[in-house]
Amino acid sequence: MNYPHVPVRLLAHESLPGITEALGNLDGWLLRDGAHWLVTRHEGTITTHRLSTDRSQVVAARATWSDPAPDDPSLYCSPLPDGALATSTREAVTVQEPDGTVRWEHRHRDWQQSPGATGACTPDPAGRVLLATMAGPLGADGLSKGDICRALDLATGEVLAEHVLPSFSAAYAFQQFPDARPEVLLTASMGQDGTHCLLIACTAAGLDVRAAGTAEEPYVGLGADGALVSQDVGGGYLCRTQDGADDVIVEACDVLPAERVFVGYTPGFVDDERILVVTAEEQWAEEGTHLLLDARTLRPLAELDYPQTPGVTAVPLGDGTWLVRDDESVQRWTTA
Repeated sequence: MNYPHVPVRLLAHESLPGITEALGNLDGWLLRDGAHWLVTRHEGTITTHRLSTDRSQVVAARATWSDPAPDDPSLYCSPLPDGALATSTREAVTVQEPDGTVRWEHRHRDWQQSPGATGACTPDPAGRVLLATMAGPLGADGLSKGDICRALDLATGEVLAEHVLPSFSAAYAFQQFPDARPEVLLTASMGQDGTHCLLIACTAAGLDVRAAGTAEEPYVGLGADGALVSQDVGGGYLCRTQDGADDVIVEACDVLPAERVFVGYTPGFVDDERILVVTAEEQWAEEGTHLLLDARTLRPLAELDYPQTPGVTAVPLGDGTWLVRDDESVQRWTTA
C-alpha cells in the first residue's frame, strides 16, 4: 500500500540518560497537570522531565530525587503539582517534598503470591488527592476480593475514599487527559486474564469508577473530549473510543502492507485531527515506518519521511509535534 509521503523537520534534540529503559516502563511517559513528562532512572537517581511547550526545546524543567529502590521493578513515580514526587511500590505509597524529605507514607498489604502485580499513583486533576492502587483485603476464604483504589489526602496521606476494582493482581498505570477532565484513566493489565481500562473520578460521594469503552487492550493515546486510542498487544488492530460515539476499529491487515503490524505501543494524538502510529514486520523490530492516521476514522493519511529510517518509538505531544528516541537521546519533530 502506498501513501503520500510527508517530510518532517527536526525541532530540538536533547540527551536523556536512561530514556531507553524509561519508555519501557509504565511511568516513563506521563500526562500530569496538563503537561507531558518523561521519568528516567539512571545511576541511582530518578529524574522527572517536564516537556516544553516551546517547540524549539524538548525539556522545560527537571527535578531529581535519590532512587529509594533502584533494584525494585515495581516502583512507579508521578510528579505532583507542587513540585513533590509520589511513588508507589508493592507495599507503600510515599510523597516526597522537592528537597527529598518524606511528607507522608501510606503502607498497605503486599500482593503476596503475585510477583507481577504493581501499583500506580496520580494526583487527581484538581490536585487535592492522590489516587493510588494497591492490593485489596482478603476474604474469609483467604482469597482477594479484588485490588483497590484509594484516594489519599495529598497534604496528610489520610484515606478519604476507596473502591474495590474489578481487576486483581494487576500491573497498573494512570494517565490524565490533556484537557483537564475530572476523570483519569486507569489501565489494569492482568496478563492472560485480560486488561481493564477504567475512568476514575474523585467526587464528594467517593470514587466513581466506570469502564472506558469496550476494548480489552491498554489505552495508550488520550485526546481532547475524552477520546481514547488503544493498540492490540499483538499489533493486529487499533481501536478508538469516545463517549457518545461508536467505537472505531481498524485491522492492520486492512490498512497496512502484508505482514506488517502496529508496533511501539505509543500511538497517540499529534493534534486533534491526526494520530501517529508506527508499523513494522514484527513487534521486536528496531526500525519502523511512521504513519499519520485520521484521528476519527483511523484511516492512513500519509507516511512520514525522515532523513534516516526511524526506530519504533514515537511519542505524540498533541501540539503538532512528537518525540523520537535516538539511543539515549530524544528528538522533537514536526511535519515540514
